[in-house]
Amino acid sequence: MTLKCFDMVVRLLAIKESHMSKDEMIKDKKHYMDMRFWRMVGFGKLLKYHEDPTAEELAKTLDCWPSLNYYITGCKYVLMPWKFNGCYTLFVIDHGKKHVTFIDFTPTQDLCKHMPYKRFAEAIIMSSKKYKIAYNKKRSGWAEDIFGQTLFYRVNTSYFVLQAMIMWGSARRMKFDRDAKILRRNFVIDLLNYEDNSCRYAIPTNIQQRLINIAKKD
Repeated sequence: MTLKCFDMVVRLLAIKESHMSKDEMIKDKKHYMDMRFWRMVGFGKLLKYHEDPTAEELAKTLDCWPSLNYYITGCKYVLMPWKFNGCYTLFVIDHGKKHVTFIDFTPTQDLCKHMPYKRFAEAIIMSSKKYKIAYNKKRSGWAEDIFGQTLFYRVNTSYFVLQAMIMWGSARRMKFDRDAKILRRNFVIDLLNYEDNSCRYAIPTNIQQRLINIAKKD
């Protein structure tokens, strides 16, 4: 099916649904998108052959269809068709849950069976990024970047990373030490025993020996 024909059918579906009786009407409002959004983002095209659309241009694909009267912010679902390697696929965006369902009707390739969405990763990332830009013009603040927030964790992960660096590639089985006090103590001992530590020999001999004995026990 050509893109123009597909777009025409999408519009007919949207209008047909709006004319349903109350008994037939689907409870949760849907917005049918055609392939304009896909064409605008230029998926699969080289940058030199494609001009990136503005937020306003992307947002127009979320306007209600002519002769219909609704706002995109009142729709629970947005149905976004996509074309990938000549095949049509579908993104179902749930505004309420901020959840995306990706529907692919082609067989899963052997190299992707362990991770079926692997070959669509680029499409998923691009569509998500561009859709947030478009929808943010309709509903400001909805698409705030969670990665832009500063998150603090009480777990001191630096010690785990250092241990992982030691363990990686080692044939000897090792366990992560979760006791921060022991890790800090061992760090200080290693630092004081370090041969290039200029202050090492300023430490009294008996203390140096004590540090060596402690290190041997660990």
